[in-house]
Amino acid sequence: MEPIARMCRSVWWAFAVSGALALVAAAAALAGAVGISRAVGAWQLTSGVLLFVAAFRAPGGVKSAIPFVGAAIAGLIFGLLGILLATPDVAVSLLSTGIFGLVAGAGFLAVARVARDLHVPDGGLFLVAYAAIGAGVVVTTLTVFRLATGQLAAAIGVAVVGGIAIVAALRLRVLPDGAPEVVSNRELRRRERAGRG
Repeated sequence: MEPIARMCRSVWWAFAVSGALALVAAAAALAGAVGISRAVGAWQLTSGVLLFVAAFRAPGGVKSAIPFVGAAIAGLIFGLLGILLATPDVAVSLLSTGIFGLVAGAGFLAVARVARDLHVPDGGLFLVAYAAIGAGVVVTTLTVFRLATGQLAAAIGVAVVGGIAIVAALRLRVLPDGAPEVVSNRELRRRERAGRG
């Protein structure tokens, strides 16, 4: 487990910054400082670049950080489209936000499954992964069925995905190297006596 734990500790900051930028983008769009398409595009492009940098710097390189390469690619593609096309259609921003959340959630879920298979406590990473996937599904579904088309809905979607990314970053940062040591009651008493002696 140690290599993947070290990889998680080397990429957590990229998700933390991505989440913070998502909150800033949502606030800027709501304040009318910038259009939602450009705000979401800038956030996703920056997130994609940061995730690629983190993946290349991870122990073992991009190969070891493969669970998060999908989120990096999605961020780059949707970010460039959001900035270059600068479409006023809020649905495009919502759709790209939902897909980014889905792909990032799938990466969190992959890491959480490896941790669970190796009996390593994931610190709630499973729940965070399902929250990211759920948020991605909801945002994407609302967009496809045209149930959410306003700038407020897009800003809320971006803020939710950003908040989940921050929580996931905190979980990735503290992922332990291995399973906790299993100590029998007899050994525990022996250690206690040795500590007092």
